[in-house]
Amino acid sequence: IGLAGADGFGVHLFGGSSAGKTTTANAASSVYGEPDALKLTWYSTALGLVNEAAAHNDGFMPLDEIGQGGNRRAVAESAYALFNGVGKIQGAKEGGNRDLKRWRAMAFSTGEIDLESYIRADGGKINAGQLVRLLNVPISKATEFHGYADGKAHADAMKDGYQNNFGAIGREWIAYLAEHREQVVKIVRDSERRWLSLLPPEASEQVRRVASRFAILDAALRLSSDLTGWDESVSHDALLHSFNAWVSEFGMGNREAKAWVEQATAFLQQFGLSRYLPYPDSDPRDLPIKNLAGYRVTNRVTDVIAFHTWPTVFKDEIAAGANYTAFAQALADAGMLDKPSKGISKKTLSHGGKQCRFVVLSLPIDDSDDEEND
Repeated sequence: IGLAGADGFGVHLFGGSSAGKTTTANAASSVYGEPDALKLTWYSTALGLVNEAAAHNDGFMPLDEIGQGGNRRAVAESAYALFNGVGKIQGAKEGGNRDLKRWRAMAFSTGEIDLESYIRADGGKINAGQLVRLLNVPISKATEFHGYADGKAHADAMKDGYQNNFGAIGREWIAYLAEHREQVVKIVRDSERRWLSLLPPEASEQVRRVASRFAILDAALRLSSDLTGWDESVSHDALLHSFNAWVSEFGMGNREAKAWVEQATAFLQQFGLSRYLPYPDSDPRDLPIKNLAGYRVTNRVTDVIAFHTWPTVFKDEIAAGANYTAFAQALADAGMLDKPSKGISKKTLSHGGKQCRFVVLSLPIDDSDDEEND
């Protein structure tokens, strides 16, 4: 990643116990040294992991079992900090600032659950930036055991291999990179062009960024084929399989937009019948409504409900934590917001004898059943 001028990133391989995650991580670590001696853990503070990242500058950083991270917030912060490449600015006692730590690291993490589920487990929020830095890839069950009777026999053979043979290929790999710097850059750029050409037009910039990271992995396998003996096309297919598995977790579109649609949908599902007064035919039994969010109007022909929402409720509650204009545009693109040509609200309903401005929302249409029936 240093020779290619790329940012650091990580891969998080997740799946059930005894699925082969730790065996895979140890085999990868054995490229550079004894796996047990190199292994790090998520059970750390964000600062502690940043210090380890600086110590592993331009190197490989194995992190075992994300579930052992006792502090979910620290793990969430680390998913950003590990790959930002710049440490915290800190003042020095004698004046001025301490020297900044800078690094590039490639992390390989494992766990029984993915990063997003882990952080959300106690109410934490995940950002797309974390998910394009540490890439969630579900582990696939092995089907090829290379002459061994079953998966356990194969894993035992791998364990015997990486416990007794390690470090040599890493030195050869680094020596090769040092002697072929121009070729490295050329192969990486070629891989990037190839990977980006595979994406559909609707792929978001976030997906394109991740595709470029898989291109770096692909380039590394192409460049090291003489050391590994692995066929380039087979290696590419394996990475493409993992990329497609990542896409199935993340999606092909903009992740923030998807999260905002889910956030707005959750609000309407939770409060659509309790904080929106029916209009114009309200029942006195509906009153009073605590924390009125707006009015709901049912189309008598289509039965579609429109939620006419006070702009302050939209900005402060529905779009909480986001830029509300970008949030509104994402909902408009998803067909959830009836957006005027300017702004996000428009005069729709009479309230207290005058026309008032509302943000007009609707729940997304779920046509999954129709697709299944078709």
